[in-house]
Amino acid sequence: GIGQQLRIWTQDNFGEDLIFAPRGGVPMYWDATTGVNVRAITLEAAANAAAFSGQFVPNETFQIISSTVQRFCICFGANPYDPGNANTPFDPLLVRWSDQENPFDWVPAVTNQSGEQRLSIGSQIVTALNTRQEILILTDAAIYSMQYLGPPYVYGFTLLQDNISIMGPKAAITINNVTYWMGADKFFMYSGRVETLYCPLRQYIFGDINLDQAYRFFASTNEAFNEIWFFYCSAEI
Repeated sequence: GIGQQLRIWTQDNFGEDLIFAPRGGVPMYWDATTGVNVRAITLEAAANAAAFSGQFVPNETFQIISSTVQRFCICFGANPYDPGNANTPFDPLLVRWSDQENPFDWVPAVTNQSGEQRLSIGSQIVTALNTRQEILILTDAAIYSMQYLGPPYVYGFTLLQDNISIMGPKAAITINNVTYWMGADKFFMYSGRVETLYCPLRQYIFGDINLDQAYRFFASTNEAFNEIWFFYCSAEI
């Protein structure tokens, strides 16, 4: 009888290694050289083992990914860096990233590219998706573009549109550099600009939907027929 958030995991490759985390949980790291019989450890422990300050690795995150080209480890939702306090309160709108080519160094310095940025619109980051030219970040009220600029700013953030919605962390997908997602009452797409997708079944779908199960909704693709699929929980179930 107690409502709990669905345990959703995100994972990404960092070279041949793996970074992953449950939503609202501790970032983890698996080293491929240890073999498949060795479990992953926390990213904090991996950073300490690599002689970095593991206590300043984000201790909680909504999602963790690796930037495809520049090779940063990025956490969406994190506790901010404070040199005097390694256990700062979690910020659901904060984006933090490690040094380039180094998933273990999260301490900003003039000699590295580690950093952080807080988004301004929304109450939490819902999901983030890698595309060819940018990382798209969807909060519960806006969509942002995150692009690599290089030192000293490292990453730039652009508000693409506010007053949007998204059902859940798995309700978005990027195919052929076009991103599609399911909002609270309509479907959206982004291919350089945000647009509303025409859907002749919109009234039927959003009139027969269980919003309490929104984190179970997910987007997929049927490549053979060039289709985008959305799976959701019916209100009748």
